[in-house]
Amino acid sequence: MADKPPLPPAPGMTTKPKQPKPSAVAAQAPTTRPMPAPALKKPPPLAPPRQGVPPLKPPPAHHYRQHQQAPTRKQRHHRGSSCSCRRVCCVATGLVLLFLCLAFAASCLAYLYYHPHPPSFHLQPISLTRFKITNSTAVSAMDVTVRAKLVSWNPNDRVAFEYAGNGAEGRVALADADGDVELGWGPVVLGGQGGGAAGFEHAPRSVAALGFVAAAKGVVVDEAVAGRVRDRYRRRQLAFKVVVDTHVGVRLAGLALRTGMVPVRVFCDGGVMAPRGSSAAGSPMSKCQVYLFRMKWLSLN
Repeated sequence: MADKPPLPPAPGMTTKPKQPKPSAVAAQAPTTRPMPAPALKKPPPLAPPRQGVPPLKPPPAHHYRQHQQAPTRKQRHHRGSSCSCRRVCCVATGLVLLFLCLAFAASCLAYLYYHPHPPSFHLQPISLTRFKITNSTAVSAMDVTVRAKLVSWNPNDRVAFEYAGNGAEGRVALADADGDVELGWGPVVLGGQGGGAAGFEHAPRSVAALGFVAAAKGVVVDEAVAGRVRDRYRRRQLAFKVVVDTHVGVRLAGLALRTGMVPVRVFCDGGVMAPRGSSAAGSPMSKCQVYLFRMKWLSLN
């Protein structure tokens, strides 16, 4: 038997929709589980504050108005001090330049008035008081004693020279092609007559003498040099080099003005041996060179 169709609802009546059963809804819906909430982590404990560390200070407040006004006053004061320093420096420099100009002018006037010239030195022939050469199988030795004398001439009219005797010494060497042979040194006797270790004054337009004695004993030379020296001694043709180191000062005649002592070196390159049987005073002399401060003393004629 066929099912009967449902009856239509009566007029004025509302039909409610049928709700599905909970079991059916549960069967139809997918099975979803709720997500568990994440567990909160406990924050780490705070580190205890360090002892001895001062707390940070807040930065100082900048006073812009005061900072802008202060430099203006300092700049004005600095300008004034710099101007005064410049004036002092300019005045001091001007005084120094004026003093130098006056000193230069005075030196020029003194030179024109006194017209100084350096002294001239000449070496007399050297006399040998002892000469001996000993021969051996390998080397030869010389025993020599020489006497050297220099003559100085002061050509000035108003300038005198003062020589210091203390510390003055002379050296002599035997000239040879293979090298000079040192024959020793000796203290210089200045002034000739009345001079000595205390020095002397070389008056204007006068002649002065200075000399020394040098001795050498056991000077070793080779056989070739010994042969040449022995042959030249027989012919009286030995050549010598003489050096005299002393100190000299200048005194202006008529004035109490004296200069300090300065080192002077007299170098004589053409020393000869005195002839046999004749005095050294009457023999020709060789001219020497004068060095002031180890520089050649030139005459501005």
